[in-house]
Amino acid sequence: MKYKNILLVNDINDDAETFVLVLNAINHKIISSVEGSPLEALKKLKDSKLSPDIIFLDYNMPHLDGTVFLKLLRDIKGLKRIPVVLYSRNSGHMLREAMTKFKKVQFLKKRANFRKLFKSLQKIILPEKSEKKSIMR
Repeated sequence: MKYKNILLVNDINDDAETFVLVLNAINHKIISSVEGSPLEALKKLKDSKLSPDIIFLDYNMPHLDGTVFLKLLRDIKGLKRIPVVLYSRNSGHMLREAMTKFKKVQFLKKRANFRKLFKSLQKIILPEKSEKKSIMR
């Protein structure tokens, strides 16, 4: 498994619940944390209360958008190398700009459909399984 400790920063409870359910369906050994506030997430990351292997970040949240969050995250020593996946319903210009501005940033479109989200997350979290499937087809 490429990522075992996963942090989701998302202020919408329904989206967060679905995300965690999908992670558990992918692999029950995944440790997932959800933080509804980007400011609180940054504080916990800075205080080493959270140590994720990867962060899924809702780009559009109150108090702090994804670009500002990424800048503040990259300024915290020891957290520069954590991969971040921008998790949003939109794939607009600002998202593309953030992805080119910051290293190790990907994009994942929010999906209401459990199966589509499962497939998308599986490609990121378990890339070796996705590769095996495509080779076998």
